[in-house]
Amino acid sequence: MAPWLSEHEKGQIDALAGQDLSVRAIAKALKPRPDRSRPSYATVSRYLASRGRRIVRKKPGPKRLLSRKSERRIIRAVSVDALTSGQVVHELHLQCSARAVRRTLQAAGFLRYKRVSRKPSLSSDNIRKRLAFATAFIAKLMAFSHQVVFSDEKIWSCDGPFGSSQRWVDFRAKSSSYARRQHSGGGKVHMWAGMSLRGLTMAVFVEGGLNAVKYQQVLLEALLPFGLEMYDFNFTFQQDNAPAHTANSTKAWLDALGVTVLPWPARSPDLNPIENVWGVLSRVVYRKGRQFARVAEVKAAELAAWATEAQKYVVPLLESMPRRLQAVLDARGHHTKY
Repeated sequence: MAPWLSEHEKGQIDALAGQDLSVRAIAKALKPRPDRSRPSYATVSRYLASRGRRIVRKKPGPKRLLSRKSERRIIRAVSVDALTSGQVVHELHLQCSARAVRRTLQAAGFLRYKRVSRKPSLSSDNIRKRLAFATAFIAKLMAFSHQVVFSDEKIWSCDGPFGSSQRWVDFRAKSSSYARRQHSGGGKVHMWAGMSLRGLTMAVFVEGGLNAVKYQQVLLEALLPFGLEMYDFNFTFQQDNAPAHTANSTKAWLDALGVTVLPWPARSPDLNPIENVWGVLSRVVYRKGRQFARVAEVKAAELAAWATEAQKYVVPLLESMPRRLQAVLDARGHHTKY
């Protein structure tokens, strides 16, 4: 038995054991008496064994990779600063993988990673033209590598990125799924830019909506000087099928200048590598959920990101064109992972 235990202590041990506590937890919960110390682990264990009680032995398990403090910092980083798991590892200087961060966020119970599909719908005609494009140009990869200038426009807003669809959302807060709105209808600007293996074009901002006249002025300021300097005007120009691009006046204007235009399949952002550049620049410009009070601040931030970050991705993205075209063929004209 354990005659050195008082009846009061035995009653406490029986009550705590009824709560399925471990021996160590029971021993820790007991209070020391004035004339002797608190019953030890061995004493409690022997008493429970004499009573025929099952002893709960908890295995220690692997050592914790992240401390409680680190877990709280991780949750705060994604809830308040809207960081990705990879950015959390870098910003907080954690000695763990991004996967470990995601496990911590999932275990919290109140965070969800929201994904919204941003891929445009494809008609049977779109699919047919995408297949025809990939089939025709997969054998002409040198043209993509050296002659094509890819271009696109992006809308930059003071309130945050348009179409931002992937982030960890804290469902404890009622307004956690929404960004703070500073502007209604305004606070945004169009930006046009282009890139090729020979460098980046000048970035040009357009106030208000983009029509054919404004678009032609943009190309006059940015594309034509780049094409003359880098290609002696012997290049192929890629543009999507936006109304300002396909307007009759724009077609006639480009034809009169002798600019060769790449026949581009509609609804194919996955084939345009500059779309990936916009994603990179959005993460830089709107880092940690940054918002802007004035359009001029957005412009300055975007020009700085275009000048310092975009060039890093030009070569890898353009070298992905063979894989993009093959992916379209493999998907039989449907959307690809790009």
